[in-house]
Formats: sequence, structure tokens, C-alpha cells
Amino acid sequence: MKLKRYNKQFLLLLSIFLAGTAIGFGQESTSTSIEVIAVEDDENNGIDIIETVPYEPQDTTTVSSAEKTTPNQTFTSPLYKQTSGTFTVENTPNPKKGRGNGYVSDPADIISANEEQVINQMLWELEQKSTAQIAVVMLPSIGNEVPKNFAVDLFEEWGIGQAETDNGLLILTVMDQRRTEFEVGYGLEPILTDAVCLRIGTDEIVPFFKQGRFGAGIVSALTRVDQFLDNPDVIDEIYAHNIGYTQSSHEHGFWWYFIRIYGIISLLFAIGYYGVAWDIERSKDDYYDKYIRLDKMKFGCLLFLIPLPFILFNAMVKRRLKKYRTAPRFSKLNGKPLFLKNAWAENKFLENGQLIEEKINSVDYDVWVTEDESDILILEYAGKISKYSDCAKCGYKTYGRKRSVVLKAATYSNSGKRKVVYTCANCHYTKEEIEIIPQKVRSSSSSSSGGSSWSSSSSSSSSFGGGSSGGGGAGVSW
Repeated sequence: MKLKRYNKQFLLLLSIFLAGTAIGFGQESTSTSIEVIAVEDDENNGIDIIETVPYEPQDTTTVSSAEKTTPNQTFTSPLYKQTSGTFTVENTPNPKKGRGNGYVSDPADIISANEEQVINQMLWELEQKSTAQIAVVMLPSIGNEVPKNFAVDLFEEWGIGQAETDNGLLILTVMDQRRTEFEVGYGLEPILTDAVCLRIGTDEIVPFFKQGRFGAGIVSALTRVDQFLDNPDVIDEIYAHNIGYTQSSHEHGFWWYFIRIYGIISLLFAIGYYGVAWDIERSKDDYYDKYIRLDKMKFGCLLFLIPLPFILFNAMVKRRLKKYRTAPRFSKLNGKPLFLKNAWAENKFLENGQLIEEKINSVDYDVWVTEDESDILILEYAGKISKYSDCAKCGYKTYGRKRSVVLKAATYSNSGKRKVVYTCANCHYTKEEIEIIPQKVRSSSSSSSGGSSWSSSSSSSSSFGGGSSGGGGAGVSW
């Protein structure tokens, strides 16, 4: 029936209406739980099934796996020359230096030896199956340093993650500041977004740490990280958490005004985004141009801040992007139908530079070919790794930062210098640049061992993979 063709638009408009109803809430105290709506399409792009999927939060009172599991690998901690006091980036023990072969640096024995072995075992197994490297650092104090800045510097100093993919993660805990920071490499940022890291910290770290169960909290957080890396699709679950709101019984109470404003903002955003998507759908652009325009619609933190209706919008955008990318195409030369080649068959039609772009995930290509190969259509899409740029010599998106070497360490009286090497993965064109490392600044209330909030130490070889921090992540206080 005709009516069925508009079910999807009706559902989206209904979600806009529900967001707007927050404007007219009554004065009685109410509490509402928002659940995920799962939608399945039939072949005619209609809606066959609509069901609610409630989120079941984890019980933080259960015994962690660190208290039950015994690892089957043996890991050795690094030599700890200092076990208390204030730590700096320079004297924080690298778990892979000297005799150490693990992933945990815990000079003050904040977590138990058994828990440390379990964590090492988890991180070793995760690296074996995904190549991602994760370091866990538990420090009693870093003085007046800002934990976020300290995490960035330590991440770069150790080079956590693989150099080619920057798939590293640092979980830093500073005990006297009661703060835990998640610092994420470029390659993991699409999966471990700021919102995801914040939710992991809030749900897994904070409840255990407040009970003084630090090892259990780290194990719980790493279990969650492992789930996301093993199956990134489950990230959608993080936006399915129940979101409660309570309206004040007082006519002009704070929550009454807040919910009204929240509803207005939700409604305006929803109308704006849906209007753009509707315009793209109705335009006469070809499918490739529609895909590029729609792909630029990034919801970002709106999925977390305004879950309804943006969870529905996000699902709609994903379906339309898939439709635009796989829709039937015909040759503009002879009108014959084009057929999409799979990842292996398309290699025959790509140049060597394009193959390298796909290998490093800077660009993703789709190759459409007529049955008699009389016409070939190659479409370019953005890859998962965004740290590469176009090479000035060969033109392919294979030019990126290779490594950096500290030529002169920054001190409290002078700035330092760092040599950064950029290389093209295709033509091997290389360029070196000199960067200035800011001079260290002493805190007025700390000794010279405190260091600056954004400084670099002398470079040394690392047993990690040489990855770089992407600056993303999140921190939680407990």
C-alpha cells in the first residue's frame, strides 16, 4: 500500500513530536525511561518490525574476574626505583623496559599482584588478536601536573600502539587527585570515542574505585574495552542506557525550565537534521553525490546528549548511506549495467598507489565494472584512518607522520627541539621538520621534580609499537 512507503518518515516525525512534548510537561513529578528502538527494513524499504530493547546495567557489586581468574602466562614487573612520592613522565617506570614484559606500571602496589597478572594476561591476549596495545599506569601522585597533559606526554614518550595504525590506549590513574584518564591513539578514536571512554569510566571505573577495589575496576573497564574492539557494533549500546528525568512539582522549578529548554533544543536540532536528509533524498544528484553529502552529517555528541530522536536519525542515515553506495549503477558510455567488485576482485583495476591507500585505510575504493569490462567506474570514499594527507610528489593520500626524535630536551631555563619525520607510504618521499618543545615551567608550590604540564623528555627507544596519541579520550573523578 502507499501508506507503507511513508512509514519511515512517519516514525521520524513521531520522534520529533515526542522530543517536542517536553515543552508541555505538566507539574506533577514524573520519571521516564528511554529505551532503544530496533527497526528492520523489508525489501521495499518499509518497516516490518518495531520493538523496544531495554538496557540492562551491569551489577557493580559482583565479584570481578580478577578475583576469580588465574592467568596462564607469566609477566614480570619493571624495576621500581621509586615506590612513593611524586612521579614525572621521565621517572614513571615503563612496563616493557628492563626486566619488565607486561603492560602494567604500578610502583606503589595499588593493585594486588594477582590482579596485575590477570590484567597483563588480558592485555596480552587482546594485543595478539587485534594488535592494539594498552598500558595501565597507577601512580600515587604527579604533583600539580594536570592528569590529561601527563597522560598525553606519557603516551608519546612510550609510543603506545603500532606506528602504522596508532592503535594504542593509556589508562592512567592518579591516586591523590582521585582521577583516571583514558588517552586514545588516532587509530582507536573511531571506536573508543570520547563519549565511549567517558561512559566506560563512569560505569566501570568509578563504582569499583569508590569501594577501594582498584584492580577490579581496571579489569571491568578492560573487559568493556575488549568488547568494543572485538565488535565495534556494540558501541550503539552505550547510547541505550536508561536516561531518567524528574520534573519539579513546583511550577517554576529548575527542572521544569530545564526540560522545556531541552525539549525545544531537541526539536530544533531534529527538524534541522531531518530537513537536510530530506533535501538530499529528494535531490536529483546521483547516488555517489548523495552519499558524500549525507556522510558529512556528523551527529557526534548529539547521540549522547539528545538520544531521542538522534538514535533513530543515526539508524536512518546508516541505511541510506548503504543504499546510496550499493544502488544499481549503469555505464554513462553505453548504458550497460555496472557490477560492484569485491575486495579481492577490485585489486585488478586499482593502481599501486590506490592499493596502498586501501592498505593503510586512508581511502576506501569501490570498483564498478560492466560485464564485458568496456567501462570501469572507480569511486573514492573516506577511509577509517584520517591522519594521512595527499603526498606532494605522487598525489596519493599516503603522506603522514612516521616518527619523531628529540634533538634537545626542554629544561626549566630553555626550550627544546624535536625532529619530526614525515614519509609517503607509496613513493617514500620524506620530509623533516623541526618543532620547538616548550620550556618547562615550575609550579610555585612544588619542587623542581614537578615538571611542566606540557613538556617533552629526552627520547629513548620503547618496546611499545611507536604509536602516537590522538588527543582523544576522557577522564573521570571518583
